[in-house]
Amino acid sequence: MNRILSVVEDLYKNKTNEFVLPRVQGWETGEQAKYLKLFLKEIDLPLIRFHDLRASWATIMLSKGIEPIKVMSMGGWKDLKTMQIYIRKSGINIRGITKCLDLLK
Repeated sequence: MNRILSVVEDLYKNKTNEFVLPRVQGWETGEQAKYLKLFLKEIDLPLIRFHDLRASWATIMLSKGIEPIKVMSMGGWKDLKTMQIYIRKSGINIRGITKCLDLLK
C-alpha cells in the first residue's frame, strides 16, 4: 500500500494539469470501451463492457447516498431520463417505504 501511495504522491507532485493520473486521449473522444478492453486483456482479467462498469459505479454511488445530479454529472449522462434507470436499479427511490408497516411488533 505504501508503494501505491508513493506512486500517487509522485504523480500529484509532477502533474501538468488538473488531473493526477495521465489522461488517455481516446477516453476523451468516446473510445473508453476500446481502451478498457485493451487494458483488461493486457492484465489478463475478464472482459467487461464499459457500459456495465459505468452502470455498476452509478448504482453503487447512488446506494451510498451520493446525490443523483452529482452521479449524473460525473458519469456523463446528459438527461435525467437516462439517469432514472440507475436510480431505479439502485433502489434509492423506494428505500425505507416499508418502515411504516411495523411488521415486527
